Amino acid sequence: MADYQFDTADGSIHIDYTKRIGFYSMDEDHSHEGYELYYLFSGERDYFIRNRTYRVKAGEFVFIERGELHRTLDVGVPEHERIVINFAGALLDGFPLCGRNGVVALPAQHRWKGESLARELIAESKEDAPGRDAMLEAMLKQLLLLVFRAMVDWAEEAAPPSPVHRLMSEIAGYVGEHYAEPLLLKDVAERFYVSPFYLSRKFKQCTGFGFAEYVQLVRVREAQRLLRETDLKMIDIAERTGIGPVASFHKLFKRLNDCSPLQYRKRQRAAASAPDARR
Repeated sequence: MADYQFDTADGSIHIDYTKRIGFYSMDEDHSHEGYELYYLFSGERDYFIRNRTYRVKAGEFVFIERGELHRTLDVGVPEHERIVINFAGALLDGFPLCGRNGVVALPAQHRWKGESLARELIAESKEDAPGRDAMLEAMLKQLLLLVFRAMVDWAEEAAPPSPVHRLMSEIAGYVGEHYAEPLLLKDVAERFYVSPFYLSRKFKQCTGFGFAEYVQLVRVREAQRLLRETDLKMIDIAERTGIGPVASFHKLFKRLNDCSPLQYRKRQRAAASAPDARR
């Protein structure tokens, strides 16, 4: 397995390159304050984003908006090579196009250029040349523009999701709409006319998340939004997100974010008010 990671001096760009031999699925909770661009050089993966699973093939990009829950999953192909680029929203200030969650392949005439830029980003990050960070930013913007242009006309050619994937997506969507309510596995299973065992097993298989784990993550993601965008008290946020007693809210939030809700709010507001605040 080959691994390489790099961060620009200001932390606005993080590059993570991996070439894996064998099978692998992400097993950690995953979301970011910034954006993510993923490119698969070789292999095949399933990519779960928010409430949908995408099949990703070699030569395709995945763009993920800020704060979205996501995981990559093994599909039985034992090797893959990929690059993940996480970047701050400030890089999209004044950008002429917007991206959206999902998978996209560049038009045939631009595919070589897109992969070359991905390789050049890795090579440039390894060199300690003058202006390296500025060069990385320029190359990333060029790559994003190619991807976003392709998204304008992209019609997904992937096969329709299987009935099981479609059902699990519906259930994930239901959680996303009803996170403030009690969401016990047995009750949701009954609502969708399946057994709790079937729901638990298939939800994990299709999304990479355990059902209870996913419910917690959706609730905490909403809590993050409320902490950033409102002045609500902790007890009100705990109630609105369905987490329950404020003590449980504090414990869960700190476990998943490595900071208390109050610390999170202070950090986000300090970042937002900084002169060079990132979107």
